[in-house]
Amino acid sequence: MSEVKLSNLERKKKELEEELVRIQNGIDKSIDDVKEGVSSNMDPKNVIRKYPLPIVGASLVAGFLLGRERKYSNRISSKESNTGNSFSDSGISRELKRIIAKKGLSLLMDYLDDKVASLKEKKASSGN
Repeated sequence: MSEVKLSNLERKKKELEEELVRIQNGIDKSIDDVKEGVSSNMDPKNVIRKYPLPIVGASLVAGFLLGRERKYSNRISSKESNTGNSFSDSGISRELKRIIAKKGLSLLMDYLDDKVASLKEKKASSGN
């Protein structure tokens, strides 16, 4: 009788261990899925593709505000120092602005090309 109880306990223990392994594997898979989802949703390319017009608008507003601030700070610095020998990052900032604008325009054009291609595909598939 005690041997029967012992074998039942061992069987139950083995079942519980297997259940724990299944639960752990499920949790690991869920965590991996969440990590993958977060990383793909936070990818700048995906965000830009998902919300292209708000991104372009925000970048225009940011560029306007930064340019306006730059002009204002140049007026103040020119009034405070007439030497003209202070380090000016205008060349660097112009180059960065040009690169950022070029990249933004490139991403916008890629997005528009994709949209036009998908519209053509829809039109072609609905025509057949």
